[in-house]
Amino acid sequence: MSYRSVTAVTLLLLITLLPGCGRKTALIPPQRLVPERIYDLRYALDEDGVTLQWSYPTKMENGDDLQVIKNFEIYRAVIPEAAYCPGCPLHYEVPVEIDGGRLPPAGGGRTAVYKEGFLQNGYRYLYKVRSRAASWYPSADSNVVSFVRDVPPKAPQSLQIEAGDGILVLRWDPVTENIEGQVLEHPAQYRIYRRSGDKDFTALGEPIQEPEFTDAGLVNARLYAYKVRALALYGDTLQAGGASQEVAGVPRDLAPPPQPQNLEVIAVPGGVKLVWQAVAGNDLAGYRIYRRQEESGGPELIAEVGPDRNQYIDQPRGDGRKLYYSVTAFDTAQPANEGLPTGEEFIDLR
Repeated sequence: MSYRSVTAVTLLLLITLLPGCGRKTALIPPQRLVPERIYDLRYALDEDGVTLQWSYPTKMENGDDLQVIKNFEIYRAVIPEAAYCPGCPLHYEVPVEIDGGRLPPAGGGRTAVYKEGFLQNGYRYLYKVRSRAASWYPSADSNVVSFVRDVPPKAPQSLQIEAGDGILVLRWDPVTENIEGQVLEHPAQYRIYRRSGDKDFTALGEPIQEPEFTDAGLVNARLYAYKVRALALYGDTLQAGGASQEVAGVPRDLAPPPQPQNLEVIAVPGGVKLVWQAVAGNDLAGYRIYRRQEESGGPELIAEVGPDRNQYIDQPRGDGRKLYYSVTAFDTAQPANEGLPTGEEFIDLR
């Protein structure tokens, strides 16, 4: 046996006989290292590209609470629509990594957002997402979203708004062409976006077919802003175009208070006393008292009283006249809504 062979055998025996160094730790089950799968990947198309959104996982695969996401991996496949084969194997590109972050305390949720522009018309795009809690294994694939990119429709023009009682009505010109001036193959649909206060615009419900929308159930005297996008159907995808100009409106109370009832007119020392039945209403602002002389034309407003009063003493100048009185109720709207007057009651001071 050569010297080199003896040395190799000796080294092998030494390695075999040497005891292990350090303390051995228990193996960590993979389920404790992997976040749960993302289930709600979704997309929104506009004239600039696509916006992907999804919720941060909140649990590990074994059910443990998750506090931090290290990063997300976004996978994309791009195929000419003419060559797309549903169910056929896909080639995903090298993923794009974006930073994650810490989840809010007390079980609060967090949404991740990724935007991508410069999409090619006539191509189908497919996306899926994975997450990592640390430098370990990624999660399983999310659900896959798929869409076709094509020429966006034009933005709606001449958006107008009309206020009603608890409603706002939007109207705009129909969209019939894309941004390249080509006639749309299918009638455009429309998505409405609304904002109130310091909140961001959010989409209202599903797309609609007609260039008109009534937003009901609103709070009177509150400001609401709107914009509209046209949607063009390409294959199985609704391609959104640019947004219209923004318009704003304030719904207003148009319902007047009820008509006061049972007006009585009584002569008292120094004047004429009016008494009527009070009106119920949360927005009642008060009452208006009208007086008409027998020889004059219409009634004249002579006083206003608050909602907690249902009587008034008039002090007309001079005697020897026949006077007619009526009362209305009005509310707190701006401008105020005034209800129907009571039937006229008269008093003869001659």
